Amino acid sequence: MQTRGEFGNVDGRSLDELAPRERVVRTASDLFYRLSINSVGIDRIIAESGVAKMTFYKHFPSKAALIATYLRETRAIWFQMLTTATEKPGLSTVERVLAIFDAIDEPLQARTFRGCSFARGLAEFGPEANTPEVQATIAEYFKELHEFVASLIEPLALGNPKRAVIQILSLIQGSFVMAQSIPDPGIVQANREAARLLLENDLTALSKRET
Repeated sequence: MQTRGEFGNVDGRSLDELAPRERVVRTASDLFYRLSINSVGIDRIIAESGVAKMTFYKHFPSKAALIATYLRETRAIWFQMLTTATEKPGLSTVERVLAIFDAIDEPLQARTFRGCSFARGLAEFGPEANTPEVQATIAEYFKELHEFVASLIEPLALGNPKRAVIQILSLIQGSFVMAQSIPDPGIVQANREAARLLLENDLTALSKRET
């Protein structure tokens, strides 16, 4: 098994090369992302990872603990990718925001793409779910993404930065939804262009108010 959740097999190692805990996480990540979290049982994860049941429960006392680990690791990979893209030398402040779209373009065009793990998590673990660790992990992701985008928007000193953050977040998340539903390779770049126009129009309007 070479795939690993939303971002593929990021470390390049086969399942057999991994320690038992990592084998469980790799297997669960693949199954959760391809099939959905609630549809995959612990017994299947144990069987496909090739670990003993006792070994599984040694590392993960519950399925919820494994789900939270899967989401935290996905979040770490995601933000590492975004940070690398937005911190490339020579980018203007606007280009740093737009680099988010450049970073997600390739993953969203991948044959294995099944949508945003965290948006899917919202659907599977709503307010009525009795899984506080999982729900907290999902909430932390969206909070961190909001703060990340806000940190890129702040240096632009826009008149209404909060609105701009919401607009950019909507275009990012919209890219995930549209890429999952419509086989068009230009979706992310179309939203990138919309983000560029939003920011440049805001900057132009701000400049006119100041003169």
